[in-house]
Amino acid sequence: MTSSMGKGCAFSAIPVFLFEGAVTLLARLISPIMTDLAIAYLSLIGSVLIFCVGVNLVWGKKVRVANMLPAVVFAVLAAYLPWGF
Repeated sequence: MTSSMGKGCAFSAIPVFLFEGAVTLLARLISPIMTDLAIAYLSLIGSVLIFCVGVNLVWGKKVRVANMLPAVVFAVLAAYLPWGF
């Protein structure tokens, strides 16, 4: 990729490494408090968001996926409520 797009592609690996490393460290920090139900809810909301991105790609921009991002936080919080959904 560097040969066709220039040296900037090689240097872009640095911020990508830092970002992905930070996400990995954050995941390691919160893994002890994540229950199986919280992970299941998070996976469900993530799947719905990916599906909405696919709908936007196939049929044009109709679903505003960025407006649904707070659902990720609410899904994890819902897993810790005393009643189930």
